[in-house]
Amino acid sequence: MVKLFAHPSGALYIPEEETALIADLHLGYAWAQRRRGQLGPVADGGSVEKFLATLAELSPKRVVLLGDLYHAPRPSAAEREQVERALDAVRGELVIVRGNHDRALLRDFGKAPVPEWRTDGLIAVHGDRVPETNDFVVMGHLHPVVKVRDAAGASRRVPVFWVKDRQAVLPAFTPFSSGCPVRGGSIFAATGTRVVALTPQSFQDSLVGLPSLVRIA
Repeated sequence: MVKLFAHPSGALYIPEEETALIADLHLGYAWAQRRRGQLGPVADGGSVEKFLATLAELSPKRVVLLGDLYHAPRPSAAEREQVERALDAVRGELVIVRGNHDRALLRDFGKAPVPEWRTDGLIAVHGDRVPETNDFVVMGHLHPVVKVRDAAGASRRVPVFWVKDRQAVLPAFTPFSSGCPVRGGSIFAATGTRVVALTPQSFQDSLVGLPSLVRIA
């Protein structure tokens, strides 16, 4: 099977394939919530800038988006601008795996999502449905987090990569997710600047030339 490396942004990188996998951008979230009547601040949380910075660092030849590219159908002009800016930044092959929020992607953006993406010994899906397979499964959807506490007693939820039972769940790329707490298996925090192993695990290698990447499977 291919080797999987975690990036501090929450992206997963496969060096043999020069492929970056990114889950759950939920672009346009704040605008979509405003359209639904919620009165929170309208801001993107830096999602697009984070996406562009990740692509600039990894320079992947292929980008696989593991579903929930945007948050709601029939996007406003501001939501559409976010999505189009992100998609236009991808150089090389773009694969969009269908997520439960992407049901109108073809109508709204002219992009036809696929149910899954496969490579040697690995299948990548969104995660709202998990296939029965002997391959290693990579997915998003769950928005995994762990709660960490500092010496002063303050706590926060940190997005994590969660590896368990031949599955790797990617953290949500969106900053607006409160997340689903996870435990067991191997857990790697994606702090934005580092990848930190929070549990004993087999791999501690970093990728030569890209020390910010840490092997997780």
